[in-house]
Amino acid sequence: MNTQPLPTKIALMKGGIGAGLMGGFALFSSFFAIDQMLDIPAGTFYKTLGVTMGVDEGLAIAMGFIAHMGVASLIGAMYLLASNIWRFFRLVTVPKAIMTGVLTGLIVFTLAFLPIHIFVMTPMMEVELIITDVSKFDLEQQKALATLLFNSDKIYINALILHIIFGAIMGFIAGCITHEDYQKVERYGGFW
Repeated sequence: MNTQPLPTKIALMKGGIGAGLMGGFALFSSFFAIDQMLDIPAGTFYKTLGVTMGVDEGLAIAMGFIAHMGVASLIGAMYLLASNIWRFFRLVTVPKAIMTGVLTGLIVFTLAFLPIHIFVMTPMMEVELIITDVSKFDLEQQKALATLLFNSDKIYINALILHIIFGAIMGFIAGCITHEDYQKVERYGGFW
């Protein structure tokens, strides 16, 4: 029987924020690699995020990065809180944490990334391509936006892979953080 108290909500949130940030930072360079793969200016992904918040130029890239890391930390905090609510999802082993992290990455991709990209980002990029006189993007950046729109299938595939990697890293870190807390918890088959 488990005599050791489970982690508190505050401890789980702190650990989740850390795990989410680690996953977000692990993907940081991947976004620049995708920009390079598509032969568009570095930082275009983050700039499109920042422009949706109404910020211009270099500040848009910084705001896009901050928004991305903020969402990653929020996902991590929610992930660890949710894993503590349902016994089936408790991170009693690191492999189980990685598995549930990947599942979380897939859920985030399906329920958050796809709708935001399809219904917010794509229409905003299309508007920026139409309104050239008051656009926040110069001609080179508008060409980059056109490339992003034209290569949406590659973006979806890469985003799916990156969300899986994010989930695996977040799950691994969360599993390492909670390993000691769950060391004496009774397990079914050593895994669950």
